[in-house]
Amino acid sequence: MSTMTMVTSQTRYNLIASLRSGTSIAVGIVMPIVFFVGAAALFGSAALGGDIPVEVRGAGETPDLRTFYLGGFMAYAIIYTAFVTLLPEIIEARESGFLKRLHGTPLRLATYVAAKTLIVLAMCVISVVLLTLIARFAFGVETRVAAIGGIAIYVALGTAMFVCLAFGVTSFVRNQSGAQGLSNALGIGLALVSGVFFAPSLLPEAVQDVAQWLPLQPLANGFQSLYVVGASGLSIDLRDVGLLVAWALVGVLAVAIRGFRWQPKQHR
Repeated sequence: MSTMTMVTSQTRYNLIASLRSGTSIAVGIVMPIVFFVGAAALFGSAALGGDIPVEVRGAGETPDLRTFYLGGFMAYAIIYTAFVTLLPEIIEARESGFLKRLHGTPLRLATYVAAKTLIVLAMCVISVVLLTLIARFAFGVETRVAAIGGIAIYVALGTAMFVCLAFGVTSFVRNQSGAQGLSNALGIGLALVSGVFFAPSLLPEAVQDVAQWLPLQPLANGFQSLYVVGASGLSIDLRDVGLLVAWALVGVLAVAIRGFRWQPKQHR
């Protein structure tokens, strides 16, 4: 059986399993949208100063807070799907013995990762498209046609990066409850300092200096740079792209050094 055939087969199996459970899809797609709508409706109003331009590092300013939120919550949707929900899912599969049984088949780790990535990517695309449509018709935030290519690039890079990090972190987590606590804490913590809920410029300078090198801020900054006043073309920030690739390599190195555990860890 060819590698492409195995990836297709595993992807189809993962898709069917996800559709049957429904939980990961609901959480990964619905929650970021709910957060965006709530934040944009509450804090994005003119009465609360939501019509004031918001600075985007190295790119300019978005015309208002709701536009800034759109880019931020695109990034949040990706970390939520590709890391916060994926990490516990992998750990649960490992600790239940499913990965051990899967390891007894011809399936290779690269094939398993590729199949997972394709499913996560599809969910991230749906989330970003829905966010874009809701922002347009509910809050009047328009997306330039030329920016769609940039959005696609950041969705692909962000998804690949957080999937790599999720697989890398599995080597350090013993059980599903630990994975849920860790992934949620990291997701919220990174969102708070990375320009999702408010502009990074509002944070202490020391926090800003650290946050700009963490994995979520270059993704949020990349999306937001597509919406700054006067932006044209793809508006790709090479620094942001470089950081996303670097963090993806961190996840790959973690797997390479620590090894990916197919067998239950807490029973060994």
